This record gives sequence, C-alpha cells and structure tokens, in this order.
Amino acid sequence: MVGVAEADVYKAGLLAGRLRRDGDDVEFRYTDDYLADAALPAIAVSLPRNAEPVRATAGAVPPFFAGLLPEGARLQAVMAGARTSIDDHLTLLLVVGSDAIGDVQVLPNGAPPTDPALLFDPDKAGTSDFADVFARATSTDPDQLERVALPGVQVKVSAAMLSTPVGTTSGPAILKLDPNGYPHLVENEHFFLGMARACGLPVPNHRLMSDRAGRLGLLVERFDRIKAAGAPPRRLAQEDACQVLGRYPAAKYRLTFQEAATGLARAVEVAGGSRPLALRRILETAAFSYLIGNGDLHGKNLSIRQAPSGLWEVTPAYDLLSTQPYSSWRDPMALPMYGRANRLSRRWWLDAAQRLGLAERALARALDRLVDVGRAHLDRLDEIGFGDATTDRLRDLIATRCDELAG
Repeated sequence: MVGVAEADVYKAGLLAGRLRRDGDDVEFRYTDDYLADAALPAIAVSLPRNAEPVRATAGAVPPFFAGLLPEGARLQAVMAGARTSIDDHLTLLLVVGSDAIGDVQVLPNGAPPTDPALLFDPDKAGTSDFADVFARATSTDPDQLERVALPGVQVKVSAAMLSTPVGTTSGPAILKLDPNGYPHLVENEHFFLGMARACGLPVPNHRLMSDRAGRLGLLVERFDRIKAAGAPPRRLAQEDACQVLGRYPAAKYRLTFQEAATGLARAVEVAGGSRPLALRRILETAAFSYLIGNGDLHGKNLSIRQAPSGLWEVTPAYDLLSTQPYSSWRDPMALPMYGRANRLSRRWWLDAAQRLGLAERALARALDRLVDVGRAHLDRLDEIGFGDATTDRLRDLIATRCDELAG
C-alpha cells in the first residue's frame, strides 16, 4: 500500500471523490460526476460539496479521514503490517478503509468496495477462542491484518480494552476483552450500558459471553450498520465531534465540552434534525458519565449519525464505564464544561444547558431520572465483580454524585 498514489473514496457505495498523493501532501477532490448530482450529500460536514480540492500536509489526510483510522494497539499493528510510519495516513487508511466507521470507504484506485467476511458466531461463543480473534486483529502479518478500522479508542483507562470489529452471523459488532492488569472492564461496561438504558439513554445492544476457556467477552452491536435479511449490512453515515469540527484525533482531549456539544448539535440542525433533542442527549450522556465516574468521554466518544429514517441524530451512547477504580479515584471529566471538570453540581448542569440554548426544565427531568436510577443501582454494583473495598468505594462515589445531581 505504501506505493499506492491514489485512493477512491466511496460514500454509501457511490464513488464520490479521490485522495491523491502530491509529494508530501495529500489532496482530496470530489469527482465531477458526484458533484453533478445535486441530490447527493457531502462526504462529511468538514468536506462540503465543492470543486476545489482540500489539501493536507506532511503525510496527513484531511481531518475527517484521519478520524477513520484505528488507534492504540490496532494502529500499531497496522503500521507494522504495512511497514510504514504513523504519519503516513494514506497508507494506513488504505489498509483499513474498506470497513471504517460510518458509510465512507477508502480503497486503492480501481478496487471494488467489499464487505468483511463473517468471523464469529455469537451463538457458538462457547466453542470459540477470543484470544485467536484478537491475535488476528493485532497481527503484524499483512496477510492477517483485519481490513477494518475502529477509531475512538481512549488513551486513558479504556485504551487498555482490547476491542476489534467483527463480522458476525447476527450482524456487524465490536468484540471487547479484558486486558492484563485491568480486571472486570467488560463487566464494568456491560453493567453501566444497562444502567444507561434504564435511565432512558439510547445504547447499543450488547451482551456478555464466554469462550471455551471461560474468558468473558462483551459483544456490542454496531449502530452504524443495519443488518438486512439476505443483503449486505447497510452503512449509516456517522461523525464524531472531532470530525464534525474539522479537528484531528489528537485534539479529542483538547476540546471543551461546549465546543463538542455546540458543533454536533449545529450539524444535526443543518441536516434537518432537532437541535434541542441533540443537546439534551449530549448533556444526558455527559451527566451520566459524571455520575458513574467515566473520565473518558472525549471528542471521539460523542458522535452523530444519519438514522435509518434519513434524519440526523446523536448516536446511542457508547464506551460507558467507570474509569475511577483504575485511576486511583482521581479521574476528572475528559472535556471540561465551562472551565470545570469535577464537582459538577446540579446548578452547574442546568446553567450549562441554559448557556447552550436548552430549556432548563428539559435537562432537569433527565437529571431526576439519572438520580433515581443511579440510587436504585447502588445495591447492584457487586454484579461487576470488583472486590468489596472497590465496590464500596464506587458505591460511595455514585451516591455522592447522585446527591450532587439532585441538588
């Protein structure tokens, strides 16, 4: 892939543009045929339909495309397998771009779009070996590399989570495992995804399962894909806050919460969706993350998508887990909200809603639900599997934050 000078960019299965090397720069340009059809959408918020090229320097691709790349261990594996460096974005994107998050595919010039092979049957997890799945996902052998991208892996606690996309008999999903030194991460996320659903937050379908060695895995359905009987999965457009704002992934911790929320809500509104609903969902997700002690809600963990109906909306909440037990109980919110990342009282949240243009009463009702559900789950925290001391401390933290959110 290092020698490939031009890549085709597909949007929802249609050839929409091309990425081309020009010395150390990479240039994106829409095709004339795509621009000629006024009904076709832009590839991304930061790449409006325009005949003028968009150029990135020093080996980078434009920010939207950089946001499609994997991170963490999988990025290291792709780099080694492709025999290139971290700043050679186009080569890395060519390796994994056939099945990135959303409905955009990046392929070598002339290569047809393809769908990934089925690798896993959830109903037969007990006969599988999850370690084998992850060995392929992080292999440095070019013939073993999975041609899929999974961006948004955090650089803090949940970066340790072993995550890889898999094609399953029940549809596209993400399989997660506990790494060494971070016990009960999958049970942690499973518990808090369920708690978020009880709070009324949309979350992806998910389930715990064990392989033939008794190792637990968390299977999370991808919500940027719709499985249709007898047909390939339908891809749905999706962009995270960094992509919407035209920022590179390295900026995911440098954003403020209000930047991310405003940018995403504006993009939803421009596309015909509801700005107030988008803001409420983003604030609810952030308040829930604060309640459970999730310090990894960064700019790539807040996203919007084009729903099956065609309207844009905030995605289901994802990567929800308490990071505190792994961070010495001193993990503030990843994105500061109007200058504060901890000790966020009910008044602070209501003031933030007002400053963002959302009626206080809309968020107040949501906070009340979070508090009621949070208190109801305090006696269930032992389901995660932590020892008594860790469970008691997590219970105290959530109880204290319930009081803060209740005012």
